[in-house]
Amino acid sequence: AVQPRITQAVDEAELTVLRRNTHPLALPRYDKGAAPLSTAMDRMLLVLKRSPEQDAALTRLLDEQQDKSSPNYHKWLTPDEFGKRFGPADADIQTVTSWLASHGFQIAKVSKGRSVIEFSGTAAMVEEAFHTAIHRYVVAGQEHWANASDPQIPSALTPVVAGVHTLHNF
Repeated sequence: AVQPRITQAVDEAELTVLRRNTHPLALPRYDKGAAPLSTAMDRMLLVLKRSPEQDAALTRLLDEQQDKSSPNYHKWLTPDEFGKRFGPADADIQTVTSWLASHGFQIAKVSKGRSVIEFSGTAAMVEEAFHTAIHRYVVAGQEHWANASDPQIPSALTPVVAGVHTLHNF
């Protein structure tokens, strides 16, 4: 069984910046100011990560699946099996989805491989939960919206959260 990695209470005052989570075209030269707080932000993806031990076990399994002398040779996992073995624990998934829901986000689904949580909300919700402003950008004559800085999450969630994908519509 996968052990929970979120071991502290979620404290909104203790934050960690999720580095490299701003789109490369969200640049000051394209910035046209804040997006309306009511801007719908659908199908955002919270990307989850494996523990170092899970990474090592996955590497071993992948090697064994290619080794003809291994009992795991060509024994593939279903997405559900993969998620149960290499994804966050049920308790961690519950903590993260509860945190998202507490900020008003609608949880669409957790991927079967337990590597992504799909959620939706508004720019106001994103700004409040992830401590980053959503701005409008015009690039090559096309209008987009994106986070203006790297998002932040409660530090307690960092053992299982790698980043947020699609805080933009580029």
